[in-house]
Amino acid sequence: ETHEIEVTTPGASDELEGPVMFKAYRGFDVICEQQDPKTNKIKQIEGRLVERNNEFTIVNIKGRMKKMKNSTVLSVRLPKAKKETGGGGKKK
Repeated sequence: ETHEIEVTTPGASDELEGPVMFKAYRGFDVICEQQDPKTNKIKQIEGRLVERNNEFTIVNIKGRMKKMKNSTVLSVRLPKAKKETGGGGKKK
């Protein structure tokens, strides 16, 4: 009889914070939560992180650049990892 034990840790936060993290994740897919200043509604924007400076967060959405004032950006995070199906580990 075989037993399997799986140990997991929460890992790093998926939310980007600080200039070092933003620089490291340039070109990565991100999800931004932005509060619309006119309607106060929160929008989720998915795209690739282009840049974050003192004033703006810039995301590429299907080839179009979206420039958001940092004061309206509530969070920038990495999407959940996609599970990959592997072909290994067949038991005989």
